[in-house]
Amino acid sequence: MKLPAFVPQDLRQLMRFVPTSGWDAIEWTPLLGAMREVSTRYVTGRGVRKLRESLAQAVPDIECASTLRGLERFNSLSDDTQFRIAGDAILRLYFAQWLSEDGVFIDLRSIHFGLDEDTLHFAPNGLWIRLRPEFRNGMVALYRSFYSDDEKAFDAALKQMGMLKAGMNRKAEAELKGLLNRHFGIDQRAQTFSVDAFKASFDELFAFFIQHDYKLHSDFIFVGFYLITLYLTLEQGGQAHDVRSICSDVLLN
Repeated sequence: MKLPAFVPQDLRQLMRFVPTSGWDAIEWTPLLGAMREVSTRYVTGRGVRKLRESLAQAVPDIECASTLRGLERFNSLSDDTQFRIAGDAILRLYFAQWLSEDGVFIDLRSIHFGLDEDTLHFAPNGLWIRLRPEFRNGMVALYRSFYSDDEKAFDAALKQMGMLKAGMNRKAEAELKGLLNRHFGIDQRAQTFSVDAFKASFDELFAFFIQHDYKLHSDFIFVGFYLITLYLTLEQGGQAHDVRSICSDVLLN
């Protein structure tokens, strides 16, 4: 797919993770509008400071900063304990942003994180988006349903996100739920992260969407970027994380 000239390089790098055939399952008008809006924010920095201040209140154990100058960067850490502490904090940040009505910083790549002793610093760029409330709340409900084993809650979350289509047969429903559980399901107490495994699940999801004539809103794509950057950073850290506990602490308590 040929991207518009206004799309910045950082966003182009993330868009390469979408399989070529996957663009056929996207609603183009909202996607182009969202890309233009996010690209403008990236270039101008519009809204970054306000959203950073809002995020700082949601994750008080993380320092939301405008610069990482003078800090040890995440990608230069060598101690496994530091990687684990930083990775746990990044996971708390990831889940906390789902609760934000103000917007989500979607670029969690390691270049935006630094460590000062045991305190994680996050200096986000302008790649942020305000998701539709029904989709964002659906994602929160989806994660919560993973821990309650509530099939009805799981179905309701998928419908809220526009993932479960009316009239879909039971076999297709079961296949979709399995794919989404593998893609979004973070349900382990010692989980390691693999970008290759994540990308494989992304490809399988898009193959399903194309087969069943989905037209996805751009929110789904940007959430994919959000997850990809999380996986890239945590794979680099190489540690096992108690993701189930972190998710529960942030989204259930």
